[in-house]
Amino acid sequence: MVFFYSTHNNIQSIKSYFSMNIQSHYPVQLLQFNNNSEIISSSVLHKSHNNNYKLISRNFFMELVNKFWKETIFLSVSDNSSDMYIEQLKSDGLSIYSNNYKNFLCYFSKALINNRIHITSDFIDNYKIKQLNKTYTKYIWKKGFNFSWPSKNSYFLSFLTKQLTFNSSNRLIKHLSINRLPIFTVINNLNQIILSESSNEILVSRNFIDRLYNVYSKYFLLNNVNQIKYQALFFINPNDAKEYRDYIKYTNSFIKNNHLVKLFVTRLDIYYNLMKVRMKYVDFRLIPDLEELGNLVSNYQYYKNIKVHPSQYLVKNTFQGQPIYFIEPVLAKNKNTGKLELIQYHYYNDINSINSKYTAIFMNYKTTLLAWQKFKQQMFNYQLPNKPNLTLYNLESFMKDYEINFKTSLKYPLFVPSVEAYFYLKNQTSTNNKMNITQKLINKSSYLKIFSQRIIWSLTSKQPVNL
Repeated sequence: MVFFYSTHNNIQSIKSYFSMNIQSHYPVQLLQFNNNSEIISSSVLHKSHNNNYKLISRNFFMELVNKFWKETIFLSVSDNSSDMYIEQLKSDGLSIYSNNYKNFLCYFSKALINNRIHITSDFIDNYKIKQLNKTYTKYIWKKGFNFSWPSKNSYFLSFLTKQLTFNSSNRLIKHLSINRLPIFTVINNLNQIILSESSNEILVSRNFIDRLYNVYSKYFLLNNVNQIKYQALFFINPNDAKEYRDYIKYTNSFIKNNHLVKLFVTRLDIYYNLMKVRMKYVDFRLIPDLEELGNLVSNYQYYKNIKVHPSQYLVKNTFQGQPIYFIEPVLAKNKNTGKLELIQYHYYNDINSINSKYTAIFMNYKTTLLAWQKFKQQMFNYQLPNKPNLTLYNLESFMKDYEINFKTSLKYPLFVPSVEAYFYLKNQTSTNNKMNITQKLINKSSYLKIFSQRIIWSLTSKQPVNL
């Protein structure tokens, strides 16, 4: 998942409301066109001897099929012609859901959440739709045990067909583990990552078939964004992680103890491994440095020493992903020889080792300038500019490019964290060293307290939970 930053967006839930008419497949919405136009039809339309189409009622067998196996739904934008047609269906006694329309909407919404309704894009020619200036979308509503066929790229079949490739991924993970770039998340007192849960999981009750279908779709169907039920957030900047932690405490009044919710430092390679596990219902999202993004779209992108990567999405107020900076080679005059030489910026972990030469990738513009000033002091024999020429890209796209073209990519990339991350880690190390046996006992007692509460609740509740 790639994060888009925009100065016009706020962190809020965005709700869209659509006005549409929902008609059952039996009967289907029928429109009268001229002789040169096609008519949207279905199996319930009977063609008579004079080539006219007539609506017929469902028989008992088709009613059973629609109720327990499959039903086709047409969605259309509400307008005068469709409203008139609906009224005509009601007057003729052919409107199926006229009496229990609210119940139909309830079941339909539940089926959407459970991913039991799928679009069929080939039911009508798109050119005819444009000609008629109408938009109709056909959906297949599968019911009961009418499950979709397994997908080739599903979680389970991918292991059987051996379609997973690990060479390029392992190469990237290896370099990420060597880099040990710190990222931050929020955990509870049991050292579990706190996940945000979709409201659909709380409000929608499921029967046995729904639960069975959820298990089936998890392992045999392709992943779908709408199926994401939980979300885990990882942060580049520790200050953003702190703000998220404080928000959790503010919205959950029962969290009074600071030790119940705390920051946890992990690494970028661990986050990347979690992304590759393909947990279908969990979305792992990397939140970029929000302060850096704000400075970038407001100021940095207009600097003359910054060149945007050709594949980078950047407009006036929007940037894609976590920004990273590369220091470009520069022609500099040697003060001793008077000749121009091409100077490349590299980080040397060990001066005596050739393999320790890394290409630095900076997460912060100010950190890049600090590193350049130190490099300039070391290269005092050259007339280097005060500010380096930089290439701007994003971390997520860089990792994808590295997987695809790992042979032509940087051999030894080194991710350099921001100054804020460095000082947080320094203070965190000092704090952990001072942690005494009392704090460890508090953590153990919190675990026992929660476990005992679960036991008592399971014994007194009508719906016991799994411990």
